[in-house]
Formats: sequence, C-alpha cells, structure tokens
Amino acid sequence: MNIYTFRPYFTLILEVHLNDTAEKSAEETQTTAFIFEFDHLVATLRDASYEVLQSIFDDVELTPVHYSRFGLSMGPHKTIEQFQNGLGVKKGQPKKVSEELVSGIKMHLESGNVQVSDLLRDIIVQARERNMKVIGMTSLPPQARDALADRLDLSGLGIDLYPFSKDLEPYPRADAWLRLTKDYELVASNCISLTTSAQSCKSSITADIPTISFPDVFTTFQDFGGSVAVVDTLENLKLSTYLDHEIAAS
Repeated sequence: MNIYTFRPYFTLILEVHLNDTAEKSAEETQTTAFIFEFDHLVATLRDASYEVLQSIFDDVELTPVHYSRFGLSMGPHKTIEQFQNGLGVKKGQPKKVSEELVSGIKMHLESGNVQVSDLLRDIIVQARERNMKVIGMTSLPPQARDALADRLDLSGLGIDLYPFSKDLEPYPRADAWLRLTKDYELVASNCISLTTSAQSCKSSITADIPTISFPDVFTTFQDFGGSVAVVDTLENLKLSTYLDHEIAAS
C-alpha cells in the first residue's frame, strides 16, 4: 500500500482543518461593537438625579443650569458638596445628604419607569443585523444592575452590560473604554459609540472609537468636537451611514 492509498484520508483531514480554521477566523473577525452609555440612555440617571436634587434643595428654584454647573462631573458625595457650596445652601454633611440622593436614584431604578426606548431598540437591531456586539457601559452597583438587566430582559435584546465602576460615576473615562475594547477583543476603530456628554465623547474618541454624540438638556451646551456626528434625536439614525464611512477610511 503506497501513500496514494491514503489520499482520501489526508484530503478529509485537510478539509476538516480548513473548515475549523475558517470558523475560527470568522469568530475572530467579529470584533466590532455598538457601545452606548446605558446609565443615561436607558437608566436616565441624570434626569433621576436632577429630580431628587430638586426635592433635596426644595427651598431653591433648581434649574437644569444648576445641574449642568454642579452635577455633571462627580459622584453623589461630591455632587452634594458642589451643590451646597455653589448654592450657598447647607443641608447637612455631604456624605449624609448624598445618601438621600442615592436612595432616590435607587427608587427611580426600581420604579418601572426605566425602559429601553423604541428609538434605541431600532439602533440595537441595526447593530445586530451587522453582527456587532451591543454593549452598554454602566456604573450601577451590581445588585441594581442585575435586577434591571433581568427586568428589561437585556440578554433577550442582545445587550451586554459592561461595569466600568460601582459608584454611580457620571461617565466612563478613557481607561474604561480602553479596557472594554481589550476585554472584548474589539477593533476600536471599527466600532461605534453613542455618548451623551462631552466627557464621554472625548474618552471614547481617546480610545479610537468613532463616536456619535446625543446631548441632553444638561449637556447640550458642551463641546462635542471630534464626534462623527452630533444628533438632536435618535429617530432615523442609521449606523451604516457612519460605520461604512469610518471603516472605509480606516
């Protein structure tokens, strides 16, 4: 029996190897993602914080301008400190008063008011149709995060939550975006993010992620320079418009 007798066997082994390699290669090329700020696009933490602060500082006519000035860049403890100093109104020790703020936010998260909007769902569908991972960045504490994920059936929507903090931080910094791309083995320049503040926008851009900015009433005045787009509404937002251009240019 010579080597030619074994040709079919070697051919079969080669075909299996090539198929396995192709499947592995396909998996490895799934390195794109739609990444968004879950805390503000779904959990609406800024709106919730603003409402709680209005109740805490009920003797002051609190406006979105006050929140923009004192409440955008710090966690709950520092936020209360900033408000008390900025408004000249003392409500107690910042740590103690901040517990009221955190308690109010928890009530908001548990109230059933938090939902994934139809407009965001449409964008998520667009991302999944392109075989992209969908990742929401969050600073919600583990218990609140898990409860919300279950109630909203985020796994059913194909949404992963990426905890960049456990302390209700207002936005993910550059190192958080970089860690995320590393943990998911993403090609950052082929992804796209949706952010709501200048800080998050700049951090995302620093991580080499093309960034769409969607300001809210508290951040609309900020500088979103470097974004691939700044939009006033998520209606009719097509990821392909930006993804195809960015990937082609990279």
